[in-house]
Amino acid sequence: MTRNIQEYINGLVNKQRIYYLDLNNTIPKVYSEQHKCSNCQQQLSGKLYCQSCYSGRQLEGKITDLKEFTSLKGINASNNQITSLDFLSTLPNKNKLKAINLFGNQIREIDFAELFTNFPNLEKINLQNNPVKAKNLNNLTPQQFNQLVQGIKDKKIRVDSLKGTVLMDLLEHAQKLTSQGHPEYHAYVQTLSSFTQPTQNNEPPNNNSLLLMGSLIIFGVFVLGIGYCLGKRRKK
Repeated sequence: MTRNIQEYINGLVNKQRIYYLDLNNTIPKVYSEQHKCSNCQQQLSGKLYCQSCYSGRQLEGKITDLKEFTSLKGINASNNQITSLDFLSTLPNKNKLKAINLFGNQIREIDFAELFTNFPNLEKINLQNNPVKAKNLNNLTPQQFNQLVQGIKDKKIRVDSLKGTVLMDLLEHAQKLTSQGHPEYHAYVQTLSSFTQPTQNNEPPNNNSLLLMGSLIIFGVFVLGIGYCLGKRRKK
């Protein structure tokens, strides 16, 4: 059984006192050491989570209204089917919002200039595992572009190139500005290029690898020695 996400929100009490809104749809592992559900204390019979408790928590649909959450600082709406960030515009005190986690949704596009303007204290954004692209990048001020790239570098703003194109969109925008006579964006080109390139494993070999390599070398010398001795005997 699933619940409509907005109906679930409407049913919450004391909305004015909620600082962190948890709408996460991840399957919880709520078993205890006695293999009982930590919520309802029923035996789980080998299951990793309580089906009855989780079924009542599954959410679906769209968020449409957050106007009663006057104190909200953080939102976790990961692993839903949210397609846009329009619901954020209904927050009454936008300057209080500091973090949003939208991992694993279906967000198609994001306007960072609008987001940073409307939410000046927003520090953490998680858009990983969304088919998202960046739009209206020309509207970003130099300060906002720096905030965006620095946030990605510091992993406070999380995007990836597996589903979305945000990193490539930013890289192309920085390259365009550089070619138009804005050399200050060249450093951003270099930084964003490092984000879009596949990570190479440059770690030194561990001790086990070194031992294996040494053993193979010794074995090879031993085999060559035996071959040399056998060759001499045949000549005699």
